[in-house]
Amino acid sequence: MALEAINKVKLAEDEASKIIENALNESKTLVRDAEAKAKSQYTEIIVAANRKSEEIKNKFLEESKEKCEPILANGKKEIQSTLNVEADRFNDAVKLVIERIVNFNGNS
Repeated sequence: MALEAINKVKLAEDEASKIIENALNESKTLVRDAEAKAKSQYTEIIVAANRKSEEIKNKFLEESKEKCEPILANGKKEIQSTLNVEADRFNDAVKLVIERIVNFNGNS
């Protein structure tokens, strides 16, 4: 009877060891799967964030271009008007500058 009890205890210990081993293996598998899933989700989040930041950047670039176009157009008009000064007005301005230089130097 004692031998039978010892055998039952030994079988119970063996079974408990197998249960513990299976539980450890399963926990390792669960941890590995969780890490893989976390890595996958992290990658998806990063890709989505990069896509969203690119969309926002492009939106603001377009808005800034729209705001700058009238300013640039006005600047180009002013440049053209400055470049298109009539020759007579240009010559008059040159004469005026020369007169001032001569008068300044002549009076000293």
